[in-house]
Amino acid sequence: MIFDKFTPEMLDFLAENHLQNSKAWYDEHKEDYRRLVVEPYHLLIEEMTPDMLEIDPQFVTVPSKALSRVRRDTRFTKNKDLYRDHAWLVFRRPKERLGSSLCYYFGTDQDGWSYGIGYYDMPSDVREEYRRMILHHDTQYLQARQALEQTPDFALYGESYKRVPFPDAPEEDLAWLNRKNIGVICFHDDYDALFRGLFYDTMISNIKRIAPFYYFLRTAEERVRHQTDLEAYS
Repeated sequence: MIFDKFTPEMLDFLAENHLQNSKAWYDEHKEDYRRLVVEPYHLLIEEMTPDMLEIDPQFVTVPSKALSRVRRDTRFTKNKDLYRDHAWLVFRRPKERLGSSLCYYFGTDQDGWSYGIGYYDMPSDVREEYRRMILHHDTQYLQARQALEQTPDFALYGESYKRVPFPDAPEEDLAWLNRKNIGVICFHDDYDALFRGLFYDTMISNIKRIAPFYYFLRTAEERVRHQTDLEAYS
């Protein structure tokens, strides 16, 4: 399908709003924000929802809950810029803290646009479990690795350790093991396909093909949760 709701004016508005760094300026242009950013993103969320629910029926699909906020929380950061110059959507399960939740995402910024799966801040117990699954060549891990190999538009991302924690692991596993956070990303620095609306079908196809990566990490989370429940009732 053709999804041609995103425009260069969206990026221009986000950049200008960021540079103005003014609540008064934002309030004067709030309708532009809704027209150029919120409405296109909400429409994209609605279009994606049936396919995303096939992957995980528990995903939150309410557009207002899936779209990022333009106003930053500056209480606990040295960066006091009030507004973001980018936007993104996430599909994740309810009642999970955003920073540590496993999610599918799509985003646009001043350098390009991207989509993928991953964490911003992976919980340490989940990290230990997914490592265990890799070291034991769990079926879910092998399926995730195969999906990534067969979907070359994606690349692994995540900060690597300076000191490799498992130096004797097989070479094909090291790129997965040596990560503080982990995810896969498909990044484009050419906006032509986005603005012409030609990206959608390829994106949905790739999202489905890479689903074993999501199931691998979701299984790690569920095993941790199950173990925690057993310990709580033992």
